[in-house]
Amino acid sequence: MKFLVCLSLLAGICTLAGRGANAGLTISGPQYPVQEGEDVVLECLSDSESDMGNYTFQKYSTWMKTWVQLDSGRYLRCWFFNVNISRVDRRLFMELNDVTDYQKGPYRCVSSGNQTSDYEVSENFTISVIYLQDIYLQKAHSWRSSVSDVVWVEEGSTLEVKCTAYSSQEPIYEWSQEFSDWILPSDTLIIKNVNEAHEGKYICLARHPDMFSLVKTKSFELRVMPKGPEHVRAFSTGLNLPDILLYITIPAVLLATLVFSVFIIILRHRRQQLRKPQISLVDGEKRTPIYKGSLQSVSSTTSDTQPLVM
Repeated sequence: MKFLVCLSLLAGICTLAGRGANAGLTISGPQYPVQEGEDVVLECLSDSESDMGNYTFQKYSTWMKTWVQLDSGRYLRCWFFNVNISRVDRRLFMELNDVTDYQKGPYRCVSSGNQTSDYEVSENFTISVIYLQDIYLQKAHSWRSSVSDVVWVEEGSTLEVKCTAYSSQEPIYEWSQEFSDWILPSDTLIIKNVNEAHEGKYICLARHPDMFSLVKTKSFELRVMPKGPEHVRAFSTGLNLPDILLYITIPAVLLATLVFSVFIIILRHRRQQLRKPQISLVDGEKRTPIYKGSLQSVSSTTSDTQPLVM
């Protein structure tokens, strides 16, 4: 029993000693969220007397499912992960310029080489990045979901447009109309029974919940077309460059390609027919058959009406 107690105490002491060794290696960085596009500096710290030449940074790659070493000797990896490793006054730094969500981590500091007896690893460090990227507008209940700068809607119908932004947190959305005090606190704009009074420019605004200064906007202009023959005229006058490419240019190019391909096929077929050998009718009249039903003939200078072989 005493032996087991001593063994347990010894194991506990060794565990604490091992934890103490790893606890001496730490990685420091910003303790607050940083905005996308800012510069971030991480530092590797050790309690031992060292010039930090035996330590380096690592980043976990979710694609390769492993830790990737980042140091000044591996230029390709430093370029791929967009980091800059430097040692200044016996201190180890890693600088990330124009930080993005991809560079948030996690990172860690590890020992390398043979100067230390034990392999040391710091705790993982992940950078909290705040970002709000471009807004996308999508039209609901339509075969073409993308929203152009000008949207034509038939009078009396319903328009539904959803606003979406790629953000680190769910943004706060609101819709507004230009030159109007009307505001809709929602990500979806729904206008029922559309009429000429609804025409105008509609703006979707997305705001980051933790950083109100981070704002993105996207807008479109609503135009109403009356029912009847005016429908075609209004639709044609409202076509912009993407619509022209989609509805006119691309079908015209495909049709021209099809007609040209058929023309080439017909031309090649005609040339092949012209290359076949032709039978001279004059030579055929100068020859008479040797026997009935024979395809071979000999030259004849007299008018013999009796075949040689029956």
